[in-house]
Amino acid sequence: MIALRRPVRAYCQADRWSFDPRYTQGRCPICGWAPPGVPNAPRWLALVNRLDWEMLGLFLLVDVLVLLGLVVAHAAGLMPASISASGLPHAGGAASAARIH
Repeated sequence: MIALRRPVRAYCQADRWSFDPRYTQGRCPICGWAPPGVPNAPRWLALVNRLDWEMLGLFLLVDVLVLLGLVVAHAAGLMPASISASGLPHAGGAASAARIH
């Protein structure tokens, strides 16, 4: 079961401003005061910030381009006839033989 956490609120005396330090990098958004002992980011945000999104996007782009190249090669007839779309050889006997006149 997921434990519900009480929202963390901090109050800046200098600005008379109440804020959630998890969404302001642990500091007051007006003057920059950092309240002691409060988390500076929610768990999901800390995890997302650790990922290298540029590399993930690059790998996704390469995958899409390879898939697009395979689709174009198949449409242009550049794929070998003995290989199906799944990459496995045809079972045979499913289609008629080539006609030679």
